[in-house]
Amino acid sequence: MSQLAQLQADFQAYLIDDIRGRAFTKAIVNDTKVGVKKRLSIYADAYRLRIIEALANTYPKLKALLGEALFNKTARSYIVAHTSTFRNMRWYGHEMRAHLLYTLPEYPIAAEMAAFEWALGLAFDAEDTPILALQDLANIPPENWADLRFKFQSAIQVLPLRWNTIAVWKALDAEEQPPILEQLSIYTTWLIWRKNYNSQFRSMEELEVLALDLAMTNASFGETCEKLQEVMNDDATMLAAQYLAGWLEASMISELQAKTN
Repeated sequence: MSQLAQLQADFQAYLIDDIRGRAFTKAIVNDTKVGVKKRLSIYADAYRLRIIEALANTYPKLKALLGEALFNKTARSYIVAHTSTFRNMRWYGHEMRAHLLYTLPEYPIAAEMAAFEWALGLAFDAEDTPILALQDLANIPPENWADLRFKFQSAIQVLPLRWNTIAVWKALDAEEQPPILEQLSIYTTWLIWRKNYNSQFRSMEELEVLALDLAMTNASFGETCEKLQEVMNDDATMLAAQYLAGWLEASMISELQAKTN
């Protein structure tokens, strides 16, 4: 390693962990007006402030929920626990939910808020895919419908939440007073996807969760109907068709795989 490369590596080590990077302090000329420790602390703190800023951009409603002081404390503890390995700061912060569950167990809605905001970001940044429309299925013979399989857009996220996280998020997004934090009696499953270049979200009933999971794991339309019929008394085919129409209307499906002979 060249002298310059070693110097850069030592500087990086100092910024990330001043204990491991103490060797770098020997390379800095001391100044009687501003000592080595203070001069380097300026860079070290600036490094952390930029990461905190990036985390705040990723989790704006989490910051609003926690308040600036607690968010900054949480962000600094996250930086200590999770060294950045990304060239693009957009992807730093992917372990925030787990970090909050460990560091703020008494505040579980914070972890849910982080999970929801991360899912919104993933949906927004997902790769563009073609859009399949309802009319694209118009010419398929009825006898072939059972064998149809669908490929979904990569933006789709499915997230179960136990708290009134979405209601709090909506209030914070509208810059309104959020409702009292409340744990719900059961989990609500939320569907997150992208349409017209914007992240979308809505709740799903249990049968739709089952149907979507089947369809996204390459089950045919007929297989999906059969599984639904096992857990319901009404016409499963009609319900599956309604779900399919909704997914198409929401631009969630990108490709159709028809039966091939």
